[in-house]
Amino acid sequence: MRPHGVMFHHFNSEVHLPGQGSISADALRAMIEQLGPGRILPASEFLSRHVRGTLAADDLCLTFDDALRCQFDVALPVLREFDLTAFWFVYTSVLQGQIEPLEIYRHFRMNCFPNVNAFYRAFEETVERSEHADLAAMLMEEFNPRAYLAGFPFYTDEDRRFRFLRDEVLGPARYHAVMERLIDEKEFDVNAAARGLWMDDGCVRELHAAGHVIGLHTHTHPTRVEHLSADDQRSEYYENYAYLKNLLDERPVTMSHPCNSYNATTLEILSELGITLGFRANMASGFGGALEFPREDHANLVRRMTLAA
Repeated sequence: MRPHGVMFHHFNSEVHLPGQGSISADALRAMIEQLGPGRILPASEFLSRHVRGTLAADDLCLTFDDALRCQFDVALPVLREFDLTAFWFVYTSVLQGQIEPLEIYRHFRMNCFPNVNAFYRAFEETVERSEHADLAAMLMEEFNPRAYLAGFPFYTDEDRRFRFLRDEVLGPARYHAVMERLIDEKEFDVNAAARGLWMDDGCVRELHAAGHVIGLHTHTHPTRVEHLSADDQRSEYYENYAYLKNLLDERPVTMSHPCNSYNATTLEILSELGITLGFRANMASGFGGALEFPREDHANLVRRMTLAA
């Protein structure tokens, strides 16, 4: 066992609609009770112990990725109940008012289809009608869902197939083109969907003032950082760093890897920036660096709690 984080993304409430992988305030409350509130370190204490080299094997922290407004509205009040603080890993383009497709696409597939598998079918049908059909058919022919993203057991075979098609077959430009076509066909209002998806500067400042630790998560949240050139990776992280440093008047020294994607170049860039603590997105062994701390996805905890009930 290595000291690690528990990773959260989406939450639901009367305001924030349920979606794949989202949990309620009650579910978060139950999860904290199950983990043991006394075992969970405040984020600043976890960071301090890491710097001093005094983290114990069973030390635990809570982490939130992507600067989502549902986290601020739903999860933060629960943390206050337990007098807990967490790490919040923020991608910053959305704080500048940009509409990033990552969350828009998720909102689209969660709200414009009867279920996520219906979206996956519509997505593949759109690919089959596009100029990328032959390439996709060829590369998907030998795809083995059990071998792809094996470190994330909560993904279904359909989830894995979609992510492989998105990230490994199409890549960002082709994926966006296919999604824009599908969105146009559904007459989906992107601007309306964007309202209320992300935090703003005030939310991030409030978290910081309350003792939470704010860290890097790239500027635009590419899903495959490892596929970017060194210059593009540097741009992602330097811009992310500069925005948060200016916003909080404090150097960020923590981060998490979006979609668990990074390489040796990424780690060099983070070291250049003085980042001292970084988190992966699963519990895989064999990663012992200071920028590669493991995290347990909350979905795994939900599954274990369900089986134990």
